[in-house]
Amino acid sequence: MANRVKSPTRWDEVEIGDTVELRRNGARIHAGLVDARTADGDVVWVIAPAGGRRLFHISDGYDLVESPAPQ
Repeated sequence: MANRVKSPTRWDEVEIGDTVELRRNGARIHAGLVDARTADGDVVWVIAPAGGRRLFHISDGYDLVESPAPQ
């Protein structure tokens, strides 16, 4: 992914399987693997390592940034 996804522009370059963090005001809110996204890049679903799938919309004010893959 190489830092190509940075909000609030668009999330349309994030790919399924990318490891990401969603941040708000610099604080990490959620992290995990991208499970799905809409074609326009406005919505992503992220699965946390411990489980649980969560939907995020670009207009909710999150920054979507690359995160190192868990080892």
